[in-house]
Amino acid sequence: MSFTFPSSTGIAIHHTPYPFISPSKFTNKLTGKVILITGASRGIGRATLAFASTGASLALLSRTASTLSSLVQEITSLYPQTPTLSITADVLSSSPFTIIAEIEAKLGKVDILINNAGTYRMRPFLEEQTASDIDQWWHIFEVNVKAPIALMHACLPSFVEKKHGIVINVGSLVAAETSFPNVASYAASKAALLRVTELLDLELREKGVKSFYIHPGQVKTDMSLGRGAGEKGVVGSEMREVTKGFEPLLNDEPELAAWSMVALAVLAGKDGDERVGVLSGRYWNVEEDLGELLERTREIEEGGGLYRLGIGRL
Repeated sequence: MSFTFPSSTGIAIHHTPYPFISPSKFTNKLTGKVILITGASRGIGRATLAFASTGASLALLSRTASTLSSLVQEITSLYPQTPTLSITADVLSSSPFTIIAEIEAKLGKVDILINNAGTYRMRPFLEEQTASDIDQWWHIFEVNVKAPIALMHACLPSFVEKKHGIVINVGSLVAAETSFPNVASYAASKAALLRVTELLDLELREKGVKSFYIHPGQVKTDMSLGRGAGEKGVVGSEMREVTKGFEPLLNDEPELAAWSMVALAVLAGKDGDERVGVLSGRYWNVEEDLGELLERTREIEEGGGLYRLGIGRL
């Protein structure tokens, strides 16, 4: 089986950080802000240590204590002035409000929420033969939809009180741009999160809350390579062979996603670039040049369904 990823039309494509999102532009630009990053200990989440250079206080949430501890040590070594709080918890089994309360007590109220944590399941649906299989299939929705919604809900009181808040939901191109077999639970859950992002933007933008949804690019991670799925996100041995078919296409650096998120967080701030608001409630593949997109905000606004999940008609 061969795989292709969708290509952009008229927008420059990047695989590494580029001048518009250059790290040097964002040093100390988020001083005084508190950022909560989920799934922080590995993959794209680990790359978000880029936020440590922005002057923000970081709350790092992960289920894996050992890898989270390693990340905190790295941040402390590179950015000793960055306040960092590590939280080992599973949002599905812990109260999101308790997590947020701990952050508020130790760092202050959350200003920016990065919903990066996720899981997947790659398995032919015909092989889902038992009730337990379906429970595990549905667990993907629990992690990829319920958990980020729960954290958004817990952050809302302070967002509304301050009349400002930023949410960045990390999604996938299979939510909207392309389709693969055997990933129905993962793709559908990411599509659901995209739709939630769009609809909550309609409700919350007037309250000062901006909600973004990004595809973090084609990055080699345990998830994209079909490794480390855990007890719920099963990848069959035969499907690991399938993932090898698109492994050569996974050529984006995780730092591209990290600095794209930093750019969104800075530009969506009160002293940022109001044009970035056009992407609130929309889908953005971070391979696309952000500067060029912002130059074409009118086209995006007047294009109706551009960068949104929708149905094409004749």
